[in-house]
Amino acid sequence: MKTRSILLISVLLVLVLASLACGLGSTGTVTTLEQWAASGTASSEYGTSDWTAQQATGAPDTTTCGDQTTAWASANSDTVEWLSLSYATPVYATKVVIYITYNPSYVTLVELQEPNGTYHTVYTATPQTMACPYQLTISIPKTSYLVKSVRVTVDQTTLNSWSEIDAVQLVGTDK
Repeated sequence: MKTRSILLISVLLVLVLASLACGLGSTGTVTTLEQWAASGTASSEYGTSDWTAQQATGAPDTTTCGDQTTAWASANSDTVEWLSLSYATPVYATKVVIYITYNPSYVTLVELQEPNGTYHTVYTATPQTMACPYQLTISIPKTSYLVKSVRVTVDQTTLNSWSEIDAVQLVGTDK
């Protein structure tokens, strides 16, 4: 009986140590956050309430392709412009989804910004004609740095028409 008890205690001890080594005993769970921009700024804006950077915050609300007041548009249609969106919670990014409702192919550069201001390029492209509306999904390996904002650059010089962005989702983890 004594031998059986010692054996049972030994097995339990080995199981406990193995679970701790595998991280099963840790309380640090990783949480995935899917968030919409809380605020936005841009190199220029077409309007003072419509087509502003603020129109690209929150969840998508522009359901059709075309020139819509509920999406961000730059002041001019033949320029290179940027839209910068900030998020409530910095995350280790794994994906960015850009909801483009007019001329989606004009997105030529997407950068992630750390809290210290450093930018990292995660997407580059050349303007070309594409169907819209369009969701540009950029999946990336989990960043080693926290991301607080996403900057999207549009190049409207090639096709000379506006690009409009309705929303930008940032997906990542807290650890």
